[in-house]
Amino acid sequence: MSLSDQLQGMLKDLEEAGGIAVVGMDGIIVEEKKRDPQMDLSMLGAEFSGFFKSAGKLSESVEFGEVSELMTSADRSVVILRRVTPEYFLILVMRPDGNLGKARFLLRRAVPQLKTEL
Repeated sequence: MSLSDQLQGMLKDLEEAGGIAVVGMDGIIVEEKKRDPQMDLSMLGAEFSGFFKSAGKLSESVEFGEVSELMTSADRSVVILRRVTPEYFLILVMRPDGNLGKARFLLRRAVPQLKTEL
């Protein structure tokens, strides 16, 4: 299954998700799918890649190990970042009233297949 198909499937399974993307640690989008055409996943990917790298450095410095997932919650959105490989991560943007457990499960379940595509 292609990256595009996998992302589309996750978006379909999460009605409350506005967009999902595979992002390189350089902040560049590899593939994206979104419901909201106004959502700027490119900007989010660029900004959150720095956040992911900073959190990784902090985690390593306190000997917690490699960061696999980060989440930020705001009034209008929840953003989940999930590491796919050392070079790529997933970013999912969803409504704050969405099913967070299901979203995290779907991202975690997608990682092994996405690794084969990257």
